[in-house]
Amino acid sequence: MFLIFNKEKIYAYLVSVITIVLLLGLATTMSNKDTVETSANTTKLLPIYNVQTNENKVAFTMNCAW
Repeated sequence: MFLIFNKEKIYAYLVSVITIVLLLGLATTMSNKDTVETSANTTKLLPIYNVQTNENKVAFTMNCAW
């Protein structure tokens, strides 16, 4: 297998590599601003699924947390 490079192909590869390097550099410098650290040890609030009552009532709910 032979690799043949011409001037246009070399320029295209250089532009692609320079673009990727610039985007990665920009992403790393932008991500250091106002970072928020979270922990898995926090208590999670859960929705109320049922309530014990003596009255005959029906409730309609919609789960929108998807």
